[in-house]
Amino acid sequence: MCNMGNNDQFEIGRVVRAKAGRDKGKFFIIVGRIDQEYVLLANGTNRSIKKPKKKKIKHLEAKPDVVYNLRDKINDGKQVFDAEIRKSLEMMGYE
Repeated sequence: MCNMGNNDQFEIGRVVRAKAGRDKGKFFIIVGRIDQEYVLLANGTNRSIKKPKKKKIKHLEAKPDVVYNLRDKINDGKQVFDAEIRKSLEMMGYE
């Protein structure tokens, strides 16, 4: 049960850093949740919102920032643009 609290950090809109794989050290925004183990990531440059990266949660480090406007747009089914993702990461100092 204590694992559930850890997974709550990985909500849609959360900024994360990849800890493993070819994307190690890069920052992304969670744009989808597949299950308790996998999320979908985009950064607006090499990983677009139309072709997000599927990644295991255990290979990610959650950052304290959540992009609420993007989270709300995704949850409402509205279109999100790669430029919005890029600008959000840049404004928070992640790119």
